[in-house]
Amino acid sequence: MAFSFCCCFPCATESSSEREPLNAKHTRQHYEHTRQDLNSKGEAVSFKWVNVSEIDTRFADIAKTFNKKQEDYWAIQAAIQGLKQSHSCSPASSLSVCIEKIQQENNDCGVQVHMEGYRFWLTAKKTEVPEKLEQAVRQVGELNRATIGVISTEIQLQEMICSVLRRQDTMMEKAREANPEYLDWIRIQGNLRENIEKISLVKQHSKKYVDEANNVLREMSKSANLTL
Repeated sequence: MAFSFCCCFPCATESSSEREPLNAKHTRQHYEHTRQDLNSKGEAVSFKWVNVSEIDTRFADIAKTFNKKQEDYWAIQAAIQGLKQSHSCSPASSLSVCIEKIQQENNDCGVQVHMEGYRFWLTAKKTEVPEKLEQAVRQVGELNRATIGVISTEIQLQEMICSVLRRQDTMMEKAREANPEYLDWIRIQGNLRENIEKISLVKQHSKKYVDEANNVLREMSKSANLTL
């Protein structure tokens, strides 16, 4: 049975402004602070207001989609960590090794791994199983839910990100027209530049999350004895 894993894709026509961000001369301090925020577990992404409804809505949609993906990513981490801790697996061990240990510990229960497309789950031949195995079944179920969550929004999120990165100059012009007062424009210009910085980081982290989800699928397919 073959599987098609989700992958990130580059923007179809990346502008020179993406290679050299709008704030090329801007201090890197905010960039590093934003990176730390995205690296913090549970830190939701938000964008600054630029006083153009179309642009603010675009950023809000990206934030909503990414934050859900990020929640699912951390749910993946929690589920894997829970499985490893419950069954005394090394933190460095692979997910498939941990699943194999669960099967060995419950050999008399006939634990099996099933996989169809992006869906995977554990079953036992016995009706009554130890509480520890019931917990493992629930954890694998949560792992599957979170993995699908990360993968299912990737194409949509990347399309939204690419749309913003391609239209940086246009967005800057619209924001300037909507904020003609000098002091207002200086503030809004800074907000838009910070938003573009954060978009680039969101793109990087989204790829990281999808790579992890794809790795989970590979490990579970190995446990289910499926050929990729």
